[in-house]
Amino acid sequence: MSQFAKPIGFFGKTLAKGMARGHKEFYKNALKAINPTKDDKYLEIGFGSGIFIKKYMSHVSRIAGIDHSDDMVKLASDINKKLVESGKAEFKQGNASSLPWDDNEFTVVAAIEVFFFLNETEKTLVEIFRVLKPGGRLIIEMAFNKDDGVDHKKYIKKMNLKLYSGEEMEKLLKKAGFNDIVIDYFEAVWIPIKGYIVPKGMVVKAIKK
Repeated sequence: MSQFAKPIGFFGKTLAKGMARGHKEFYKNALKAINPTKDDKYLEIGFGSGIFIKKYMSHVSRIAGIDHSDDMVKLASDINKKLVESGKAEFKQGNASSLPWDDNEFTVVAAIEVFFFLNETEKTLVEIFRVLKPGGRLIIEMAFNKDDGVDHKKYIKKMNLKLYSGEEMEKLLKKAGFNDIVIDYFEAVWIPIKGYIVPKGMVVKAIKK
């Protein structure tokens, strides 16, 4: 598994921080879709460095995250030290296909630049549906996708990605029980790859009725 999918060790921590800096435009599009409020109970799948949470989610009522890299749990916990010490935030090591939380715990779940790394996507979506409260929302942001008209073979191999079209995402979400599915696209620059232009990044939003 590549460091992009599971950052570990010193290099992994350095990469995670660098990716967070390069993901600013991706974060802005995800944040717009999340539209967080102070009453939200927020869960992030694959939080990496935890920088998105520190910058944009510290005002919500509860924060939780799961990542399969123990080094990312330590890094995110350190970056969000005050939130963790106050009991407001918790970061756990584990798999998104088996979430360690009870039913109906969260009002919003987000997966930012991580869904294309997941191996058990159908199980993960069912688990996300389970832990969301009725009326809760899911936001998935992916810079790379099948609808952008770009040949991503190089990055698919390098990062071990699995890409999706909007149509495929809609089918997966409906199968998991989600409604009100909206798929939007955006243009951005990904700084880590020498100013690589993302012509049609994808943001997916769905609701648990």
